[in-house]
Amino acid sequence: MQLDLKRPLAFFDLETTGLDTNSARIVEIAILKLFPDGNQETFLTLVNPEIPIPSSATQIHGINNFDVLDKPSFREIARDVYELIKDCDLAGYNLAKYDIPILVNEFKRAGIDFSTEGVNVVDVLTIFRLKERRDLSAAYRFYCQKELKDAHSALKDIQATFEILKAQTEKYDDLPRTVEDLHKFCNQMDDRYVDPDRKFYWDNGVAHFNFGKYRGKPLEEVVQSNADYLQWMLNQDFSDGTRQIIRSALKGEFPVQKTRSTENGE
Repeated sequence: MQLDLKRPLAFFDLETTGLDTNSARIVEIAILKLFPDGNQETFLTLVNPEIPIPSSATQIHGINNFDVLDKPSFREIARDVYELIKDCDLAGYNLAKYDIPILVNEFKRAGIDFSTEGVNVVDVLTIFRLKERRDLSAAYRFYCQKELKDAHSALKDIQATFEILKAQTEKYDDLPRTVEDLHKFCNQMDDRYVDPDRKFYWDNGVAHFNFGKYRGKPLEEVVQSNADYLQWMLNQDFSDGTRQIIRSALKGEFPVQKTRSTENGE
């Protein structure tokens, strides 16, 4: 079905230097502008962020400092980007909480006032979450090609869960077969984050807050300026791993990001 457009719809995606929408800089921007008559216009460029690209970010998108050395800064392309998307509605994947705030901040640094007021925003991630259920019945249907009868009957639920796990091990050849390795697989850490609860993230090898009033601030800086905040965190419902990071920080011991060399014992 063709989209019914009243004005152009600009799909866009950003690759950036980090997770903090206030400090992250764009290293690549792609735009697909869809016009009401069905015509399309594309824009793609690497961007020099004017700050070092952390290795943790490079591991995600594959763009390193050398790649952007001779590329334009966002300031240099800001006007072109603005002219391309002004008077457009916007679409993307997780753009409402991530891409749009970063783009707005980049425009602000370039002296351009860009606002989404009056702009329709379509986030396909939101549609995915709303339309595709992620409950036991949906998993049973997906993996076992059967409908789960008497859902929320404890015995039926655990029988279905067992069938799902068997089907998963058959579907995914690379899925571990031992319980110990399955445990590791289910609890693996996203290496962009410091802790299991994702309360802290890595930025240039330094742990930063990922929530609350100190979001974007280095952990060490907050310990020095407001240790009481860390004490407050210890009384919250965080995992043992996150609590241990907080306790160590209060003792002046801060997490060190593992690299390939440290993992290999170099």
